[in-house]
Order: sequence, then structure tokens, then C-alpha cells
Amino acid sequence: MIRSVLEDKNSHIHFIGIGGVSMSSLAKLLLADGHKISGSDIGLSKNVKELIDMGAEVSIGHKSENVKNPQMIVYTAAVKKDNPELISGEEKNILTIERCDLLGEIMRGYNFPINICGTHGKTTTTSMMASVFLEGNKEPTISIGGDFDKIGGNLNIGKKDYFICEACEYVESFLKFYPYASVILNIEEDHLDYFKDINHIKSSFLKFANLTDKDGFVVLNCEDKECMEIADDIKVKVYTFGLSGNADCYAKDIEYIDGKPKFSVYYKDKFMGEIQLGVYGEHNVLNALSVILTALLFNIDFLSIKKGLENFNGAKRRFEYKGTFKGAYIYDDYAHHPTEIETTIKSAKKKEYNNLYIIFQPHTYTRTKALFDDFVNILKTSDNVIIADIYAAREVNTLNISSKDLADKIPNALYLSTFTEIEDYLLNIIKPNDLILTVGAGDVYKIGENLLNKKI
Repeated sequence: MIRSVLEDKNSHIHFIGIGGVSMSSLAKLLLADGHKISGSDIGLSKNVKELIDMGAEVSIGHKSENVKNPQMIVYTAAVKKDNPELISGEEKNILTIERCDLLGEIMRGYNFPINICGTHGKTTTTSMMASVFLEGNKEPTISIGGDFDKIGGNLNIGKKDYFICEACEYVESFLKFYPYASVILNIEEDHLDYFKDINHIKSSFLKFANLTDKDGFVVLNCEDKECMEIADDIKVKVYTFGLSGNADCYAKDIEYIDGKPKFSVYYKDKFMGEIQLGVYGEHNVLNALSVILTALLFNIDFLSIKKGLENFNGAKRRFEYKGTFKGAYIYDDYAHHPTEIETTIKSAKKKEYNNLYIIFQPHTYTRTKALFDDFVNILKTSDNVIIADIYAAREVNTLNISSKDLADKIPNALYLSTFTEIEDYLLNIIKPNDLILTVGAGDVYKIGENLLNKKI
């Protein structure tokens, strides 16, 4: 039924929570395809304004009267069952689907859907992939889970050959997708409010890999133990990337210039050339290798790959330079898992500075509780750690866990509950050439922005 609605270009589709990053992208794609789009959201965000300018009918607030007999209603997992628009749709027997079902069906309209998944690095790698495929004149359609300056946001509407997008493992939503090429960056414990354990997570990634088109391929990180444990059970062609000659595509002679890696690329043991990345850290060498390998398999020439990667300066909130305050450098990173935080801190430590201040906002109570010891072990490697209150996201604190619990276990860590307290503290201690790094998937980035907006 979803397919028939999408094939009818005059159909009317309604989005509950239309302003979200992924929802707004899907709505824009369908608007560009000629569909009538309506929706609702809690506020007049940038995404909502753009949709209105494109011709969507958007209501602020969720009300049953917003549902004006569309052929299909789309909602996200964040929409609760008592939402009045959801109830209205069910009462009217309107086809009602989750966002991931729609995204999967949209993919089927493209010749080569490329899905990037993994516990870490999806947004950065999808943005890298986008940069390379644009440089290679493939005119891809692109959907990213964050903003990427090169496409002016999180969506690029291209032709119907290549569809590049992230594939998120949370609640196994990526099992609704139809990839031709699947890129698996890494597999690690996360989202333990849904997954039982690492074996559950691995089985989910394996199911995803085996959704790949029989004529397509899977690109796999051979440096990642969990990735390699599922490799033999993948039923389509597998290609590997890594830091040794065991991989199909690998890097050698890695060096760092102000924290940004430069390395030689080999494919099937053939030297392809050197690349100097515009982003930081060894993890981005691996991200770049996954892109290089995928692009080569789609016959993009190495010069275009090199230019696409060297011109890539990162996605928003991925070790993003925000500005200078009182002579100190302010960076922000979306990292919210211990492994991500470790790589972010390592990237920061490759830069030159006097003192490094890590301001960490834990993300969700379940993640903080489940990975508590890992957070402690990573954060205690830094001398100056400030911990803000946990960003609850979709959760209620039933686990009796707090940011103060973390701070109490970390030598030299300081717990400050409000952003104002953190900003006032930094105002009094930072000096020229210090590095301030805000870390977390919530709204911790506002601390840096507030400092930059202060008049001193």
C-alpha cells in the first residue's frame, strides 16, 4: 500500500513531527516529487519554515483537526500512542506508518541505495560519502542525520541513481531498508534501553547486512572485532577496509599535521595516492577508507575521491570549531558514547593548547547507567572535566543515576548542574590558548555559543 501511495504523485501525505531532521528530509523529497504534504510540529523551527516555503501546509501543535483525510500518515518512534493526530488517523482508517518504513520504500525508487551504519561515525561518513559522490558527478540524492555545509543542510535532491543515507540501528529501524551497498563502520554496545546485549546488537547488524541486494556488496571494517565476527555469515560479496594489508583497501604511512591525518591509500595492494584529510583523528582515517572503497567499487576515479575527501571539513557538531573566546579555542562534538568520547579527546590532544577543558553532558539515563564505568575510565584521562546534568531525551529517570555520581568517581571532575554555572566557572579560569571542548548529543553546544555571545 505504501508503494501505491508513493507512485500516485497526486497523493496527500501527512507527517506528525514534520520538523525533525529525518522527517523534514522525507517531506522535502516527497514535495519535490509532486506530492501534497501536510504536517504538524511543536514549534516553528528552521526546517518547518523551509517546508512552508516549499509549499507544505504545517500546523503548530498536534490536533486531530490537522488530519484532513490524507492517503498516508507518517510518524516517528517519539510520537506517543495518545497523540491526537495518530488517533484521528486510526479512527479514519488512514494508512499509518513509521518514518523508517517510508524511508525504506523511498529507497526502492533508486537504482543504488547506499546505507552507512555503525555505532559511531554515521553522520561524518555519510557526509564524506556525499562529498566524494558529488565530486564524482554522480548527482546523488543525500539524506544526512546532521547539517553538511556543502549541501546547505541535511538533504540534497539529486537524480534517481544514487541514494546515500544513514541507517540507524536503534530499535532496528534499519531492517526496513533496501540497500544496494551497505557500509558497516563498527559494532559496539549502545542503545541498551532496546538491545539486550552485544550479541543482540551483532545479530541485528547481520540481519541488516543480509538485506543488501544480491548484486550489491557490504563494506566492512576489518579492524573491528565484532564486524569480523559476522563477516562469514554475510550472504553477499564483502569488501574490507582497515589499517593493514589484510584489507581490500588500507592506509599506510599515517602522519598528523595539526591533528589532521595524511596517509597513503592502497587498494588490492596497489598504491592509489596520498590523501590529507580536513578532519581530525585516526577514526576519520577509517571513515575515509570506507568511503574510498565504496567509491572505487562504484567506479569513481581516485582523483575525484581525493578532492572530495580533502575538501571535506566535517559535518556540524563533529569536532566543530565554534570560535575564540578570551583567546581560548571553543570546539563542539556530538560524541555521547565512551568510544566516541575517547576518539574526540584523542583528536583534541593532537592539537596545541595550554589547558584542555572537557564539558560533558551525558545523554540518557539508560546509557549513563549501562556504560558508567566506561565513561569514568575515559573521562579520567583528562585533567579538567566538567559534567552537566544528564540530557534525558526520551527518558524518565527510574534508574537513580545522576551526573554527580559520575563526577564523584572521576579525579579532578567538577559537577555543575546548570549551563549558567558552567559558563561563569569558565569565564573565571580560561586563558589564551586554552581549548574548551563541549561534548554530548544534547544541547551542551549552547555553552560554547553563549560564551561566544558574551560581551567582555
